[in-house]
Amino acid sequence: MNEITRRPSRFGIGLALTLALLSVVATALASTVGAATSLVGVLALATGLLAASQRVVSIGSGLQIVGVLYAGYIGGSPEPLLVGGLTGVLAWDAASNAIAIGDQLGRETSTVRAETVHSAASLAVGSLAVVVGYAVFAAAAGSQPLAALLLLAGGAVALVTGLR
Repeated sequence: MNEITRRPSRFGIGLALTLALLSVVATALASTVGAATSLVGVLALATGLLAASQRVVSIGSGLQIVGVLYAGYIGGSPEPLLVGGLTGVLAWDAASNAIAIGDQLGRETSTVRAETVHSAASLAVGSLAVVVGYAVFAAAAGSQPLAALLLLAGGAVALVTGLR
């Protein structure tokens, strides 16, 4: 009988790192310093995936969100920041899911379908939250500070986190 390799799935690792890099690119459109912080977060996320450590993955994703928030604080455009925030949260979600599935089923099991469905559902919920947040921002016609938009983005993060 073969031993189960309790490591994150390869598909999940690839998906999480792709989403994390998209977050860096989106953040870079608003702030290079914010993007640098997000890039450090990607490195931590990758380290967490290699070590199968949920704590390190969460720290890496937290650094990505800090990069997005910093870019918003210095006045970055809301559109790329919303994309950066959403893809950062989705990267955390995909990484956490990859670790959990790998621990339960092992790396040898094909989990592409389960991970794709999970990520698609998270993307749908997160996108809805971002659209609503941006609509509120646009309806305010600039009369609200950017902090209000960031708080709405934080609500989107909480919503996606609540799916778990």
